[in-house]
Amino acid sequence: MLKFWKLSDSKTNKLILVKDNCIYKGNPNPDELNKLNSNSSDLAFLNQLFSIPYSYITSIQNQDGKNEIKIYFGNGSEDELIIKDRSTKKEVFDFLKQDIPHFKYSSELPSVLKYAKPQFFALLFMTALFIWSLYLAIQIENGVEYEIIGGGRSITSIVLAIANLGVLKNIIGYIILLGIISISLFGKLKSRSETEFLIRQT
Repeated sequence: MLKFWKLSDSKTNKLILVKDNCIYKGNPNPDELNKLNSNSSDLAFLNQLFSIPYSYITSIQNQDGKNEIKIYFGNGSEDELIIKDRSTKKEVFDFLKQDIPHFKYSSELPSVLKYAKPQFFALLFMTALFIWSLYLAIQIENGVEYEIIGGGRSITSIVLAIANLGVLKNIIGYIILLGIISISLFGKLKSRSETEFLIRQT
């Protein structure tokens, strides 16, 4: 079965084609692209395109509001089908949904924690370091002396170096980093939307 979509506004995949349980994507020669139709038999140019056999795919993800369909395959590898038109993107995903029936379909709105896990982890890690360095900074300003035994670039030596900057600089630094992470977090959460999944059943 041959199914294809020509995407003139895409820079990475002007053609998405599905044939013989394999997804092809890329930018073929304009002449080949113009000649391509549902009755085409000369498809030698497909050898020049990036291909992903169905047998390699572990999951496919289609998030509403995004311009790509993500395809995960192999050992943690992934690629994207860039499709700016929303209806075309939905059509491509629905076709794959029908053409790979042994994949389990699901749709969900990711939880806040799951969707922005890296940002939350960064916030938690940075806050823990701040509390630790602030405590040491206060102790140092009160006359306590600390010495790193063994040297090296351990997390303790880094925290102590930050603490030596003083309480005020620690607070200012934390506020600046907090602002940066917060902007990243809010930006990530703003893009949270309904996501469709096709997952291989083991």
